[in-house]
Amino acid sequence: MGCAKTSVTITLRSPSEGLRLMICGPLAEGRSVMDRPDDVLAEFASPGFLRDPHPLLQWLRENEPVHRTRAGYYLVSRHTDADRVLRKSGTEFRGLDPAEVATLFPQASQHPSLAFLAGSLASKNPPEHTRLRRSVARAFTPRHVNTMRGEIEAICERLIRAMTEALNDGEVVDLHSGLSRPMTVDVISTLLGVPEADRDWLAESVDGIVRGFVARSVETIRTADDSTVRLEEYFRELMAQRRHEPRDDLLSLLVGDPGDGEERLSDEDVFPLLGSLWIAGFGSTAAGIDFGVLAMAAYPDERGHLLGGHDKTVAFVNEVARHAGGPFLFTSVPRIAVTDIELSGVRIRAGSDVRPLFAAANRDPAVFPEPDRFLPGRDNSRTLAFGAGIHSCLGAFLARDQIAIALSRLYDSFPGLMCAGAPQWGGTGHLRFPLNLPVSL
Repeated sequence: MGCAKTSVTITLRSPSEGLRLMICGPLAEGRSVMDRPDDVLAEFASPGFLRDPHPLLQWLRENEPVHRTRAGYYLVSRHTDADRVLRKSGTEFRGLDPAEVATLFPQASQHPSLAFLAGSLASKNPPEHTRLRRSVARAFTPRHVNTMRGEIEAICERLIRAMTEALNDGEVVDLHSGLSRPMTVDVISTLLGVPEADRDWLAESVDGIVRGFVARSVETIRTADDSTVRLEEYFRELMAQRRHEPRDDLLSLLVGDPGDGEERLSDEDVFPLLGSLWIAGFGSTAAGIDFGVLAMAAYPDERGHLLGGHDKTVAFVNEVARHAGGPFLFTSVPRIAVTDIELSGVRIRAGSDVRPLFAAANRDPAVFPEPDRFLPGRDNSRTLAFGAGIHSCLGAFLARDQIAIALSRLYDSFPGLMCAGAPQWGGTGHLRFPLNLPVSL
């Protein structure tokens, strides 16, 4: 069953020492006293936070629901504020305009990885955002995802079979590298039309880009830039091939004639779409599978949902997404206040950068009763795990289906599956994800 809510005692110390969080209660067994530094973003990347982010997220939600970071932007952690920022994008909030991109990313012209981030779909405003999103949304409708289910199941079954002998022999298997990552790479590759021979090195290129935003050293930024250039060169070549020899894949759909009087997309339109879909298409979904397996291990009494049919399995997945505190802690894309606005009693000036802290909002007791308990039967219609409004996750249906299929097939094949040690955690400040996931029978 679920856990009781963690209690947090705040002890004021000297200004130079900041605050000390005294963590107690069932979720804190074995945890030592934790200092909360002034730099919350640095804390978000710390090993202790990556292992268990919720005490600090709870403190922010209850004490600094509108927190200004050292980087200058605001993090909003109450559900009502986070939901407002998301749903009012395009009216009360907007993405960056070109002048602001040049200000916030002054080195974008010298660093392709920064230019790539600044040009992503999530950074666009209507009507350009509407035009680009409409062009790709057809591939992610529930109807189209349903047509892919058989192929997703086949990919999952193949990978599970490959792990079966080792697990039955009593070996410890890394589920992340054995199932979560290769399954999601294969699914997004199939959707986009990426040949099997190119998938591994393309996935490694994404790792190089992500590392550039984690440790911003000269070496990691160079690697991120090189990876971005390789990604762009590859997809531009593939786009040219599909124009001459279209296939039944998303890439052919994007570069082809859209019909109905719609404007054909340019290469400059298509590459950011493809790059964003490729990067988001497997990393976050793989983390979702990992979080689901961790939930299976932590809450064995709830595993029955995974054999109760697709709807019950999806309910389990939705609760995992709400409860886990990842992979997305908050959006990395600026949301700019159009006018002066008030959130949780804090006056925010026009032009300020405001970002929803999803992981805190998804445990807001004002919306989710007993938010720290894992309850797959709860109403999760207001979860922000997949965003909301015009920037809601384009691939949410596909991600849910993949996670649901993986978890139900795992439980059906290995009902005694358990974690064989704590995972290693990775993070980028705004992301939190397992790097491995040792399991055994």
